[in-house]
Amino acid sequence: MSIVDAEIANVRTFPPNARPNYDQNNPIWKLVKVLEAAVLQADREHYLPETLQHLFGLESLALLGPSGDDRDKKNPRQQDVKEDFQKQNLYDFILTGTEVTRGFARAGDWVGSFLRIAYVPRSPLVGADGVFPGDSVRLYLKVGQDETGSNYLIVPYSMDSARYEIELWAYPGRDLAAQLGPRGKDAVARGALVSRPDLVHGEFSDFVGVPFDDARAAAARSAGQGVDMMARAPNHTMHPVRTLRLELAWTDAGATKWDNANGSNYVYEFSMAMRGWGSYFAIGDSQNPHGGVGGLEYRNLYSNYFGHEGQRRRELGAQWTPELGRVLRNWQFDADHNKPSEKSREDFFAVDYMDLHILKRAAIIGMHRHRDNQEVFLLMEGRGLMVMGDWEKFPSRDRAVELRIMKPGDLSLVKPGQFHALVNLLDENLLLFMFGGYD
Repeated sequence: MSIVDAEIANVRTFPPNARPNYDQNNPIWKLVKVLEAAVLQADREHYLPETLQHLFGLESLALLGPSGDDRDKKNPRQQDVKEDFQKQNLYDFILTGTEVTRGFARAGDWVGSFLRIAYVPRSPLVGADGVFPGDSVRLYLKVGQDETGSNYLIVPYSMDSARYEIELWAYPGRDLAAQLGPRGKDAVARGALVSRPDLVHGEFSDFVGVPFDDARAAAARSAGQGVDMMARAPNHTMHPVRTLRLELAWTDAGATKWDNANGSNYVYEFSMAMRGWGSYFAIGDSQNPHGGVGGLEYRNLYSNYFGHEGQRRRELGAQWTPELGRVLRNWQFDADHNKPSEKSREDFFAVDYMDLHILKRAAIIGMHRHRDNQEVFLLMEGRGLMVMGDWEKFPSRDRAVELRIMKPGDLSLVKPGQFHALVNLLDENLLLFMFGGYD
């Protein structure tokens, strides 16, 4: 990870005793409007709304500066006063115009994965007038290990969203249009909704329902433990634990001009760390737990124990870092509050605070980041929209912001260098347990 130094000049400062007006032009409302404008191709009843996960490419952002006497310290490397929360908050952001949505869709008796990709053309595809001269754009796409190659996707223009958009469904048959309503049939006819089980994989029953329950029971009988979620359907587009990595590059009909990150392709990842009752490493039963009576069922969400980190290390190789740890930079405090630290990384999560929050109806925890610390949001009651994005630039992916629905029992782990927010979606209180540390 690295700080985007060009954005230090964007930091918005306020004089002493002046407080930003968060009730006007709040960036969370800007992001919610972008989300509300996202248009799916088929009729509403063909989607499982609480499974939808959204990703928006992030071009740049502006933070707020520290308060009080430290107001001129725009460089995050020098912002060492941890009690000054103003410097953590986002002031504004600009998106790239690339949007990706994944989730589960329904066609007849089939329920499986889909992927929506939308794009606003940029230089060098657009002319001097800022307009792309075409009713469709070509897309090179790689989803995990599967790619289009030179058989680029033809992405048509959508009048509804003023974007070039396509939806790829994992539906295995050739009769997709026959399973859809009027809107979906029209999208299939326009080429905006296509069946591509070679690129998008997986059905809902792979991780939910009777087939999965049977697999879990079989694993318990044969191995005495639960299903290994990392090993189950590893190329599933909606895998509950694995990161989904996408590579994209856009071109014109003749492949003469490319918007492709200077030849390296744009790389986006659905990587929000959210775990819960349906997304975990392993599940099992423990009889007489800790010398007690009876039994309990457990789910491993994050763990430095057992074989979870060993499995991640084998798969990620040199890129591996512990999920509950962090890499230390010389401008960060370590868990013992030393700066600079003698350690290059910490393979554990040091907790400095635990809080219970009641988020009132229509209330929002705003978009903010932490320079040093990790934080965990555990939703106990209600429904929330969790927002997580990249404040710093990660070497393995382009910056983006992700949005997902949180339900009771869901747990989100926010790493250093990620900004985040939580929106109360219901007309009732939301109950949240939060803990974190390092700063």
